Amino acid sequence: MAAALLALTGCTAAEPEPAPTESTVAPVTDTSTLRTIIESPAEDPQLTLGDAVDPLAGESAVEVFYGSGGITVAGVVRTPTGAAADTPVVVVVHGGVDPEEYEPGTDLVAEQRALLSAGYIVFALDLRGFADSDAANAETSAIVDPGFGWDIVLDWGMALDVVNGLRLARDGQIPLADPERVGLLGHSLGGLLSIDAAVIAPGLSDLVIAMSAPTTDLAEAAPLFADDALLDEVGSPDDNPEYWADISPITFFDRATEPLILIHGEDDDVTLPAWSEETQHEWRKAGGSAETYLVEGAGHDYGDRRPEVAGGVVVAFDAALRPAS
Repeated sequence: MAAALLALTGCTAAEPEPAPTESTVAPVTDTSTLRTIIESPAEDPQLTLGDAVDPLAGESAVEVFYGSGGITVAGVVRTPTGAAADTPVVVVVHGGVDPEEYEPGTDLVAEQRALLSAGYIVFALDLRGFADSDAANAETSAIVDPGFGWDIVLDWGMALDVVNGLRLARDGQIPLADPERVGLLGHSLGGLLSIDAAVIAPGLSDLVIAMSAPTTDLAEAAPLFADDALLDEVGSPDDNPEYWADISPITFFDRATEPLILIHGEDDDVTLPAWSEETQHEWRKAGGSAETYLVEGAGHDYGDRRPEVAGGVVVAFDAALRPAS
């Protein structure tokens, strides 16, 4: 909060002091839907460096913190050994992992290692409700069982957390990272949130890769994740179509400017491959560039095809962030 400035007039008692300047506080973004986030003023997060954490591949790794929607969000910046100034950076968004077991910056390990080996800086976000980030809003958000035996709070402020992480990268606040070369990678819930970020704040990344992403039309998935409490609060898609449209990124595809790559296991029974194909179709229909790659014989986490997928992720980011001259 900015302090009010008082002008001192020395010994001249006859002149009144100017009135204090009124302090102002930036409004907290309304994160109830994607539409409310889009319609809110852009935030200006600031990066704070924390302590060193365990590396994944011999890199320098440090925990970081930033503000997002009135709370503090954490993450890990991983910098490969010998990185020079203006190194491309990829923001990595984890999926719906077990909040009780999750450690800072430790999802998508195969992809993070592949990116570090290829010379990328990695900024692995820890969404609200995970690791050292502040809690998600359980009072006004859906409580979702992703199908693995634990619940997570589906707070749309998570999408704002991704946006603000990208803003840090674009603003040049990540040490040694090139603000002109920023990629975005998410898996499962993180894939959906990465697509959310692309429609909330177009242009903050140069390429979005969504792995095993859920449907981008959440009215379609409502029977799978919307419990009775949520439906009582907001209404069903039939009763309140405006709400379900406003939380669905498909509604806002015409805002996006980034090319989108979707990677999905053909045998995924958690998020359906058809959802990625539908997202590709609608992204293109809205005027954007999108490609879907189906991985034969692979499930939600790709199994023994994971190293191949991680290698493909690096190839895609190389093409976008390190184009041949």
